[in-house]
Amino acid sequence: MFSGYFAAMVTPFFKDKLDLNSFEKHLGYLVDSGISGIVVCASTGEALSLSTNERIDLVATAAGVVNGKIKIIAGIIDSMTENCKALMKSTEDLVDGFLCICPFYIKPSQEQIYSHFRILSESTGQKLILYNNPARAGSCISFDTLKILSERKNIIGLKDCGSDLSVFSRWRIQLKDDFVFFSGDDSTAYGALALGARGVISVTANVAPKMCAQTYRTFKQGNVEDFRYLRDTLAPLHFLMFDYPSPAPAKYALSRLGLIKNELRSPLSPIDAKTQAKIDEFMEKVDIT
Repeated sequence: MFSGYFAAMVTPFFKDKLDLNSFEKHLGYLVDSGISGIVVCASTGEALSLSTNERIDLVATAAGVVNGKIKIIAGIIDSMTENCKALMKSTEDLVDGFLCICPFYIKPSQEQIYSHFRILSESTGQKLILYNNPARAGSCISFDTLKILSERKNIIGLKDCGSDLSVFSRWRIQLKDDFVFFSGDDSTAYGALALGARGVISVTANVAPKMCAQTYRTFKQGNVEDFRYLRDTLAPLHFLMFDYPSPAPAKYALSRLGLIKNELRSPLSPIDAKTQAKIDEFMEKVDIT
């Protein structure tokens, strides 16, 4: 089962090169936290700033460190079908599944979206989680398209970052029971879980994975008092992770923890002094480790 909290991992850099030593250190921090899994080379991982070889190196490094302890999903963040197929072919033996975004910028029709995902499904035996993020992609899988795609054996779920939480119940109840919905928004994740989502693909879990996992467990156990405390304690951090273009806030927080360097690839840049002060204040008040 794909369920629980997954960290949408940042990609560490040092002097504009991949920093695989820091990546391994961050992986160790996540594996030890109790979260369910990681997503490598997706939006939070600055996927569009990575070469194909860099993406493969990151997935291979993650597989070696994780060694089956938690699930690994590789982000397939590209608009060209052949590029997606090539990346999947290079990494399919290393991962538990792929997160495949709706083709972005080109604004494809629903027929073209269906064709794209059908081809990806046919090109691998791995599990696919489709990814709706209309604010970034400019296009979105409709319910009718999703319903047809969900009948394919290896298309097992959808990560949704839209503003309409009703899809987690309205769409879910019309699909097969084992089709998995993931929230892609920490700030509304528990609303999505209450409506039937089975997991969260999270930016905050980079920084506070133990607390995210604990919050998820208390929610599932019906431990209302502990859940409320953890939910409300984490709430400011969820918003701080997007107080400046992501993943800059997460990278700053991780640099404070000594896990990675506070470096991004242009045009992204480190957070400003105002956001830094807010994160400093939160981390001085709350022990997230």
